[in-house]
Amino acid sequence: MAFTASQLEEISAWCADSRDLAAHRRVAQSEFFGEEDGRPVSYWEGAGDQTSRQRRFLGWFMFDFRLPDDRRPAQVGVELLYRGADLVEALEAVRRTRFVLAIVRSTDGRRSSFLELEEERFEVRNPIWARMLSRGSTVVAHLVPVRNRCWLAGPGWLEWPVGIGPNMRRDLKKFQPNPIEIERLMQGRVSDGGHENLREIPPQCLTLEAAVARLTTAATDAGRPELVLSVEEWRALVLRHMADTDANAYFSEIIGRIGSATSVEDLNLWLGLVNDIWNATPQPDRGGKTASELSTLWRTPR
Repeated sequence: MAFTASQLEEISAWCADSRDLAAHRRVAQSEFFGEEDGRPVSYWEGAGDQTSRQRRFLGWFMFDFRLPDDRRPAQVGVELLYRGADLVEALEAVRRTRFVLAIVRSTDGRRSSFLELEEERFEVRNPIWARMLSRGSTVVAHLVPVRNRCWLAGPGWLEWPVGIGPNMRRDLKKFQPNPIEIERLMQGRVSDGGHENLREIPPQCLTLEAAVARLTTAATDAGRPELVLSVEEWRALVLRHMADTDANAYFSEIIGRIGSATSVEDLNLWLGLVNDIWNATPQPDRGGKTASELSTLWRTPR
């Protein structure tokens, strides 16, 4: 019989709760969440809740963490839980599991979503994906193979919040991150790529002029003239996209300007800087307040 979603959940539960793995989970959690990293953490909106964090950790722990005997926890769980044909099928599924950042080509609205990663195609059986994902969106997930060239989504999958343009899509295999890199990005712990000036300016600029100056200095140092615009040019670009119905259109345009990046971390550095510009741009229909000011007002206890 084929490997099933219920078996995947059973293995996940064992890896999450087994006393035999308790000491290894503590070591793995310290590594995954970067507990020895001195840089401050400021999770992306919606990514820092305990449930989401633990599901992302579980996916990495199951399929990527290596125990002292070089086995992965999912493999140990399979060997303890199954026998015979079930054991063979489950071990093969665990062995061939992949972590990918891929584009949604389409869904059938019921049980399957169809992903692409350059020339590769994946049919993922997941009713939640089929209902909530839309064409052109991007997902990051452990994909667990089953028969008939179908896949299951492992624990901790997420929809990537930034649209991927056609230029980057053609070379998407160059931007395949690992789960720890994803976690560091969502924690806000992105290295500055050697730009000393980024350490001297607060992570969130209070004015549009400061945000533009920060990006201009970084882009000039990195030899990226396509990101050097005047304050008024950035203001016009942001206001144009604020009226756009596509929430990712702003970032998609920036990705188009960047063209090529050396890694996901490099890409996210520039997206973080242009996001700062967005948050520092006064909004005419909000009394001239910026997104940062509105967010502060919203969080203030009343």
